[in-house]
Amino acid sequence: MTGTGTFSGPGISSDGLFNPAAAGAGAQTIRYTFSVGNGCSNYKEQTIDVYPVPVANAGPDKFVLDGGSVTLTPAVNAGYPVSYLWTPSMWLDDTQSPTPRSAPQDDITYTLTVTSDKGCSSSDNVVVKVLRKFPIPNIFSPNNDGIHDQWEIPGLASYPGCTVDVYNRYGQLIYHTVGYDKPWDGAVNGKPVPVGTYYYIINPKNGRQKISGYVDVIR
Repeated sequence: MTGTGTFSGPGISSDGLFNPAAAGAGAQTIRYTFSVGNGCSNYKEQTIDVYPVPVANAGPDKFVLDGGSVTLTPAVNAGYPVSYLWTPSMWLDDTQSPTPRSAPQDDITYTLTVTSDKGCSSSDNVVVKVLRKFPIPNIFSPNNDGIHDQWEIPGLASYPGCTVDVYNRYGQLIYHTVGYDKPWDGAVNGKPVPVGTYYYIINPKNGRQKISGYVDVIR
């Protein structure tokens, strides 16, 4: 007997290609209907269990002081048993804990893989950045000779939200910045400051205390 057959149901194409993601989690009923030219038809149904895929969220990137440790805080919403695996294992106290502690010696990216009891899994990454102690030069020479033209403070730019305030000898604030991606060039409103001694207050935040001192501008 000749005729045509078509599939119907959630997540399935008419020619029988099933897409679990389109169908969604749960018990999905698929129907195959066979029809002949005289108008007669019959069908057969089958139920397919689609298991939910856990959504892994490794949490926000972390910052840790050099020599310290930090707890990773993923956000995983699942109403069923899941297991955790962090890779690489370097500097972690427990690779299978949902909230391990990391004591990194350098910046590192961890991958969290969350696996359900049915074997479905997903992954996400988190970056842990090490905030190192930074030396503060007490002199620079913004004379455009290509040598020490800016007040470069190695490592300070890695401190998110840090502030740098510079005062003249009269206690007037002449320079302020949040973050230090662009070092001070010894100018205020585009005009070079006079040669002399200036005083700074640096607030690294992120667990470090404020630092104050002086810097000499020479030319």
